[in-house]
Amino acid sequence: MARDTKKEELLTLSQAAESYGYSGDYLRRLAEKGRLKARKLGRNWLTTSEDVETFIQSRERRGVYKKSVRKPRK
Repeated sequence: MARDTKKEELLTLSQAAESYGYSGDYLRRLAEKGRLKARKLGRNWLTTSEDVETFIQSRERRGVYKKSVRKPRK
């Protein structure tokens, strides 16, 4: 996640989980392992829709992915 990311683009992992159909704990574990670009601010993990979609695409290339991922509502 770039440092110059605009505040409006940031999502908590709970928001991202709800938008994409994953659990918040799963996204947190990915962030802790460095597999999902995210930054911890205080006690909250923050990411962007772009970073979540990049993670999803990387999983599809490897052939290991969740087939029923929802696209976020805008």
